[in-house]
Amino acid sequence: MASWRDEYMQALLERDLREKASYDRIDDELVEAFTQLLARTAALEAETAATEPPTQDAKLRDPAIDAAATEGDTQVKKDLAEALRSNTQLQSRLQAAEAELTILRAKTTADAKSIRDLTRERASLSQKAKDKDDELRQKARFLSDVQDEMISLNLQLNMSEQNAKKVKAENKELIERWLIHKGREAEAMNHTLESQSPGR
Repeated sequence: MASWRDEYMQALLERDLREKASYDRIDDELVEAFTQLLARTAALEAETAATEPPTQDAKLRDPAIDAAATEGDTQVKKDLAEALRSNTQLQSRLQAAEAELTILRAKTTADAKSIRDLTRERASLSQKAKDKDDELRQKARFLSDVQDEMISLNLQLNMSEQNAKKVKAENKELIERWLIHKGREAEAMNHTLESQSPGR
């Protein structure tokens, strides 16, 4: 079973990957839009150049030279457009990387603080749980001692009750024997008195 720290770090990693994917998508969209803009600009310039009337100097120039110049000019424009596109793409990526680095640094600082806070809280809760376990063990031991004491007292009470019943029975027996003995003594005394009376 994964610990809470592993689960927390995995969640942070997944969040960073999602955000990085969104940055890449936005960067690609910007580059594509800028490339399309450059292509449209070059096409408009070419169309404008084709529709403009030739100047006097252009009428006197050799068509082959004009074609070569036009081709060279077009190639230069293409190279310039490609250089601008590449530079813009690199600038965009650099800005995105710097922004992502800033975000990641801020997140790293915040995450490190969160980890420290969670670690302290976990240590505090762990200590409280340990203290509570000790308290519960002491209460359980105290309860066990009380139960043992109650059992001992019940045994003593039962023995006392049995002894009391025994003593009561013995007293009753002694009283009955004493009464019988006294009754016999009274009968004997009566018999002696009757035998000594003058009427006999």
